[in-house]
Amino acid sequence: MSALVLLCVIAGLLRSSLGNRNCPDLIVESCHCSAERSKQLSRQQVLVRVVCDDVELMDTLQPSFLPNRTVSLNLSNNKISLLRNGSFYGLAALEKLDLKNNLISTVEPGAFRGLHALRRLDLSNNRIGCVSPEMFLDLGSVSKLNLSGNIFSTLTVGIFTHLVALKVLHFSTETLFCDCQLKWLLLWARSNSLKIGNDTVCVFPTHLHGLEFRNLREQQLRCDGSLEMPLFQLIPSQRQVVFRGDRLPLQCTASYLDPSVELRWRHNRRMVTTHEDRGIYVEDTLIHDCCLITRYIEEGGGEGKEGGWMGQLAES
Repeated sequence: MSALVLLCVIAGLLRSSLGNRNCPDLIVESCHCSAERSKQLSRQQVLVRVVCDDVELMDTLQPSFLPNRTVSLNLSNNKISLLRNGSFYGLAALEKLDLKNNLISTVEPGAFRGLHALRRLDLSNNRIGCVSPEMFLDLGSVSKLNLSGNIFSTLTVGIFTHLVALKVLHFSTETLFCDCQLKWLLLWARSNSLKIGNDTVCVFPTHLHGLEFRNLREQQLRCDGSLEMPLFQLIPSQRQVVFRGDRLPLQCTASYLDPSVELRWRHNRRMVTTHEDRGIYVEDTLIHDCCLITRYIEEGGGEGKEGGWMGQLAES
């Protein structure tokens, strides 16, 4: 019995020593680091896991602050809003990266540069609206990707060009459009044996609402129905009365589905453009996060003039 206890104590001391040697003090005190020897590779291989979950991080950690043998990095449930080019460069051994439940709205091209060993990437429940192929540079080993819970409505052709090993994909959002723009993804998934998560369901159009994307037929993904908008908003939303010398700013915002969608202003059913002599200024159209389109107009009101303004959504 005493010999067994002694062996257990020795094993525990070895694990503690291993952890101290390969898990130096991290800059963020709330982060936790653990290390263990790999059971599948050579005895010299050490696997380091770093967890910085829910510690109020505003930015990713500098790779130089982390052990270069880190295979798993958990930065979930923080307040990270931006992933810069090379945010994780130097973590060549990293196999799992968890960034879910942050405030990420911008992922610069090359954000995951150098992560050739990465196999699992979780970007779910963020604010990502713009998704481009350049986001996934150097991720040729990723087999599982989770993009669910972001704010995009569709995914363009060729978006996963660099993800040659992808086997599992989740991309459910609150505004997901299952129309002709996603037909390519359905066909690509089937021809590449890609599994779409059963939690990825259609939200629009209405007749496909709640259906699992992976079970759809190619013929169901059409763009010939009536246009449905997740968001179409005029601010202020009610008719306004302004007086001489006052200015009336108006904002019209709608979901941005594709380049054919544009916003136009009408007043008493007539198209409105900038007219400086009358104090009318129509701003250029703005596109936010590849998912919202906004246009502003400002009018210098005459005495007792009622503003019957209307924002019009059109497809060119």
